[in-house]
Amino acid sequence: MFIGLEVVDNSENEEYQVQLNTSHYGVLDVTETLSGVQVDGRRTTCLIMRSSSLVLLNRQLQTVVYVNTVYDIDARDLVHFSYLNYQATFSIRIRVRKSPRLYDPGKDNDINNKVTIITKTFLRYPSVKALLNSTRMFYPKIRIVIADDSRPVEDLQAENTDHYVMPFGAGWFGGRNLALSQVTTPYFLWVDDDYVFVNDTKLEKFVEVLDNTNLDLVSGRVGNRNLMYSKLSILPGDDHGDCLVQGHGHYGRVPGYPHCYLTPKVTNFYMGRTDKVRAVGFDPTYSRYGHTEFFVDAMGRLRMAACEGVRIDHKSSRNKDYNKFRRGGGVSGNYRNIIMRRQYFKDNIHCWIKP
Repeated sequence: MFIGLEVVDNSENEEYQVQLNTSHYGVLDVTETLSGVQVDGRRTTCLIMRSSSLVLLNRQLQTVVYVNTVYDIDARDLVHFSYLNYQATFSIRIRVRKSPRLYDPGKDNDINNKVTIITKTFLRYPSVKALLNSTRMFYPKIRIVIADDSRPVEDLQAENTDHYVMPFGAGWFGGRNLALSQVTTPYFLWVDDDYVFVNDTKLEKFVEVLDNTNLDLVSGRVGNRNLMYSKLSILPGDDHGDCLVQGHGHYGRVPGYPHCYLTPKVTNFYMGRTDKVRAVGFDPTYSRYGHTEFFVDAMGRLRMAACEGVRIDHKSSRNKDYNKFRRGGGVSGNYRNIIMRRQYFKDNIHCWIKP
């Protein structure tokens, strides 16, 4: 890669000299040697150029290139520049060129080719069937993926509906990973298994925001609740770890979409970019319940917003067997202690401040 440097010096000197050094991953060279400039150290880590003409020296500097010699897919090297008593250091990023991940939405930009609905169900077949029925009223051809770790199993496989059966009690976040792994569209919509589509569940509005912004995930409203968003940040700590700080509010409106609010945490009704969210994933340790844990993992990695104008209904339904596992019993043992130890260790935190 070309570096492109220039020396500005109003003083008169018999000779001008510059020196460049690299640190770890490459060597320095020039694409050509100009008459009137002496170049030493080509294709080494130390390149020295001398000339009696500052104009010629600057022209020669424009031909300097950095050549990577140590393979790495994503690294930074430092180049040190010296002229007289002046020194400067700048970094060069070394990356392997990535191939694009392209999705074909079809000629008519059909939402059925752009969005897959995914959910995870456990011991709540009446609820998930209500979700399926309500979805088909508004989106009869959209694909739905269900991850299911219930026993006994009721078959939910149908046209445009794929039912994946997991080991019994395999878990909440593990099921999310399974469902997301089967998505072949650019976007996915996450819904809980006790949600119900209504007239205000306009997925096209989510698609419009994702199509026209750099956001990775957008959420809407659930039931009659207000739009949910909150702030998350890491407060640097000491040798014992940092502090996770959770607070009210958002970080401003999305340009061009004033009904959308920038936030690092949203509710469990959202549409996301499949590749971006899949890269973060869902920690399967959280097998019974979990929510904020995913958004902590996504901090600094996913751009999110909560948007007015899209709503889904919530028909909460629980039974005795479901509650036993939800509350941390069943196969999980003392679940809350397990996940808190996991959270604090994984994220190097020793405190969690909530409003």
